[in-house]
Amino acid sequence: MRKLLFTLIAFMAMSLSAHADIAPAEQISYTFHFDGIAPVKIAANQSEQLQCQDNQCLDPKPLGKFGIQALNCDEISCYAVSYDFSPYQKLIVKFEDGTLRESEVFPKPAGRKNAMRVTVTPDALKVEREEVPLAPDHLTKGYIISAIIFVFLAEALAAAVFVYMNKLPAGVFLAFLVLNLITIPLNWLMFANYVQSDGILWTAAFLVEFVLLCLFFAKRRLCKEIFGLTLFANVAGYSSGMILSFLITFF
Repeated sequence: MRKLLFTLIAFMAMSLSAHADIAPAEQISYTFHFDGIAPVKIAANQSEQLQCQDNQCLDPKPLGKFGIQALNCDEISCYAVSYDFSPYQKLIVKFEDGTLRESEVFPKPAGRKNAMRVTVTPDALKVEREEVPLAPDHLTKGYIISAIIFVFLAEALAAAVFVYMNKLPAGVFLAFLVLNLITIPLNWLMFANYVQSDGILWTAAFLVEFVLLCLFFAKRRLCKEIFGLTLFANVAGYSSGMILSFLITFF
């Protein structure tokens, strides 16, 4: 069991270095406003968002389309979804009158869901953060629900294996499942809107589950076993979620 737990922790550490996401992907919504020119429709599927590592964008790379990751535009607006935006961005938009306008390089917004205002001038784009209570969510409900179920089942399976191999009471397993039915949806549907780091979300869920289970079974003195259970199950769920995020990029 120790070797298996060590393997899962090592896998998670390697996966973290690859910046994979198991929480809702980062999203940027763009609303367009025209200054000094008449409104022009956006040419859908002919625009691009560049990813840059520095504020000069010396080595730009297209956001591209990988699974849910893409820049999507209609006639009046655009939105971008990414597993992990680069530190700096640049927007290039083509309009139906044949003109192509570029923005200055701008830093990646701090939130997971962001609204940006794009001012269109005769020869350029100006991108600014737009203050809204909560930016729109562009991930489909089906994707979010499927991901929640996938991570929950992965953690449930790992917890079942741990409980069986360590001969823990069935009540520990059932209590863990009940807590997961709360912590996983909360992470996806609420806290991920305000916390950009997946590591923080995972750690918070692990600590909440461990503390509550330890308190609930305090009389049985199972805190050591519960620590192993919550760590083992959460690492398995985190790792499985990252595998899922990589698999999605191929479809």
